[in-house]
Amino acid sequence: MTNWKLIGSALLMALIFCIQSPVAAVSAELEMKMQFASADGTSWNNMDRRFAKQIETITDGRVEVRFFPPNSVTPFKDWLQATGAGVLDLGFVWHPILSGKFPQMELFSLPGLSANQTVATIVYWRLREEYPKMGELFTPEDNVVNLATFVAMGSHLHTREPVRTLADLKGKVIGAQDAAGVKVLQELGASATVMVGADAYLGLQKGAIDGVLAAWGWVNNFKLNEVSEYHTLLNLNPGTYSSVMNKDAYNKLTPVEQTRLADIVPLYFLYNTTDSAAAAMSKIPPENIFSLSAEDRAELTTKMQPQWAEWVKKADAVGLPGQEILDEAARLMKLYDQN
Repeated sequence: MTNWKLIGSALLMALIFCIQSPVAAVSAELEMKMQFASADGTSWNNMDRRFAKQIETITDGRVEVRFFPPNSVTPFKDWLQATGAGVLDLGFVWHPILSGKFPQMELFSLPGLSANQTVATIVYWRLREEYPKMGELFTPEDNVVNLATFVAMGSHLHTREPVRTLADLKGKVIGAQDAAGVKVLQELGASATVMVGADAYLGLQKGAIDGVLAAWGWVNNFKLNEVSEYHTLLNLNPGTYSSVMNKDAYNKLTPVEQTRLADIVPLYFLYNTTDSAAAAMSKIPPENIFSLSAEDRAELTTKMQPQWAEWVKKADAVGLPGQEILDEAARLMKLYDQN
């Protein structure tokens, strides 16, 4: 983010603060600024509130977390830069939106590699131990501390009209949560582009797109159920994300507080991710949820393999043993899924 954008965001944040709390005094020793990922009433919003309360608790009230509405301080795509600059102290980084910055995490977006987000997250943690460079996601210039990194749910197709077969996709205009999803859709004959959740909602509402390839979490948190009626189960291209803290803010915590923060982060995220899909699917009529035929699944699998080979080349180019890591990831996915 350029300096003028950061200054503009800071001024906007100050204005919001004055409007929301014109005479409020901060009683805590430290204030941490955080922007909501989604609106009130969504699981992400509830997750953010729980996490803030836990931070305040483990610091014995020394820290107070102050929230701002979604996109009021910084756009979704600039969240990392805003956190590193101190415009926010706590941030959420959706890796696919920053194309090319996180080649390690693109492994987990490969279609067909992971069937379960919890297993995939544990596999990532294991790979990070075996290959430390898998955990080196942020640079000193980013000026953030990585609190936690997770694999999200795989993507399914959410549409205004039924899509029962791969042939039904041809000619459709689809938004996708990441570039990997765009590749699959294009190979299947659809026109596709990367979109964030709020833009996908508007696109469906206005009829600019026919559907969205996204995780159930997006359906729930961005209320895509309001603008899409049909759902085709594909389980493609899981996204990945990190929760980060401004490094200067993190250094104001005591060593004991930093340790307590590390201990609560996994529970905080994993608890949320088990809720989101169930909440999204709970009100959808079963007849509006489709599964592909065996023939379509076989065709899809064949067309996905070049993406696996492409990731290996990309990993090799940044000094990672690509094929070795991919083979180990596949082995661990299968091993953990059997237990």
